[in-house]
Amino acid sequence: MALPLFLQKKPSPLGEGLGGAVFFGRVTKLGYQGNKNGNPIYKKDEFGNLLKNENRELILDEDFSQIIKDYKIFQETNEIESENSFTFPVSELNGRFDFDYYAPENRKLLNKLKSLNAVKLSEICEIVKVKSKKLANPNELVEYIELSDINTPSYEIINTTTYLVHELPSRASYEVQENDILTAVAGNSIGTVKHATALVTRDYEGNICTNGFRILRNCKVDLYYLLYYLRTEMFLKQVFMYRTGAAIPNISDDDLGRILVYLPEDKVLQEISEKVRHSFELRKQAREAVEKIAIEF
Repeated sequence: MALPLFLQKKPSPLGEGLGGAVFFGRVTKLGYQGNKNGNPIYKKDEFGNLLKNENRELILDEDFSQIIKDYKIFQETNEIESENSFTFPVSELNGRFDFDYYAPENRKLLNKLKSLNAVKLSEICEIVKVKSKKLANPNELVEYIELSDINTPSYEIINTTTYLVHELPSRASYEVQENDILTAVAGNSIGTVKHATALVTRDYEGNICTNGFRILRNCKVDLYYLLYYLRTEMFLKQVFMYRTGAAIPNISDDDLGRILVYLPEDKVLQEISEKVRHSFELRKQAREAVEKIAIEF
């Protein structure tokens, strides 16, 4: 006759016996190609020459060995900080366990911004996420703005597509107004130099945009300064830190609102704002000049 076996899991607080710290490690080099053959990748010097160890053997270009060494140091000292490893206090975890969220360089950035009295984005802008009433009229003709319709370096919308409402993609959501700022919250480019951000001009008033954007409206700071800030490393690093998801990375509305915005002294802020504003004026003048060109036969 079989006897039942009862097991009881004893409580073991996270970090107990480890000095209240959690080890984070990230592998970026696997040592082989991600193809069907799995061909090995070997380390090279700055001139492209293959490197060998003391036994004259080629060295795999991988991170596993170093991370194992880092973890052993962590076991002995309860702390480590290297290129691909670090520790973080258990008491400061908030339910997330992704590397970038707790990475030391990102934590240092946040601390620096806080020391400069940076403000949360949600405190200086309304983050619009209410669907347009136009979407209730299936036969209304609308102009639609996608992520790919933004020219990132110039903060401009450069294209729209005409649809009847019932033909729109399911992600079509928000109606834009003049002087809105669109910034991407989904896609592989968010938090990178290709992160899409644009100012809505009068030409695009009333258009519908994808829910891959959020609209920043009624901002309490100069729009042109904010446009500039949304392209800075300070902003992009925070987006990359907060983003989640592998197939289609995204940042939640709550996390978007938490992003810290550095506001320099008024003189500096106005100088930046005027330069960005002037760049818009120059591009407008250039377009008008081209449109005036006529070829006569």
